[in-house]
Amino acid sequence: MSADEAIRAAREIGLDGICFTEHDRAWEASLIQDLRDRHGFPVFRGVEVMLQGGIEMLVFGLNVDFTALLRLVDLREMVSAAGGFMVYAHPFRALPEHAVGGTGRADPVLSQEEISRVDAIEGRNGHNREFCNQAALEMADRHGLKTTGGSDAHAESQIGTCVTVFERVISTEADLLSELAAGRFTSASFRRRETWSWREDTRTIERRWL
Repeated sequence: MSADEAIRAAREIGLDGICFTEHDRAWEASLIQDLRDRHGFPVFRGVEVMLQGGIEMLVFGLNVDFTALLRLVDLREMVSAAGGFMVYAHPFRALPEHAVGGTGRADPVLSQEEISRVDAIEGRNGHNREFCNQAALEMADRHGLKTTGGSDAHAESQIGTCVTVFERVISTEADLLSELAAGRFTSASFRRRETWSWREDTRTIERRWL
């Protein structure tokens, strides 16, 4: 799907904004601003960074392209220097055996010291199986970390399956970083039900999300 299709889908289901987090690539600020202006809709950006060991981090406020696999400690230094925010992305997806039964007793890949370097954990991910999300939520609780939610959407129908709910209105990238740093957010699931109806006036089938 295109960025325009994603924004239209987000607006249609009642979201207040959307954030694009490409793999290892940052959107240019001018392109994000163009999308905001054309749609009259809050659009933000981040980067999903692949690290050594196969783990991934969502970073906000550090809008650069990544061409090499970094260590977590190095990415932490870069994010901190930029005044950014780092979220441990879908921690149990690659190791679902650690989450079987929803217990999540074993934290995958990262040590206690390494987990202390992240700012939050993605507790709800739209591409995860539910027991993996539950394990991520329990992991965050054990480490005293807040959780974000993201649809991880690669198609229009996946937009908004999981979301991050903020306590305050987010209008700018500075607002986003400020509210993340303040911890005024939580993750939520937003499962949608698709319905179809026949419009006699246009003799077309119309799709709605409930």
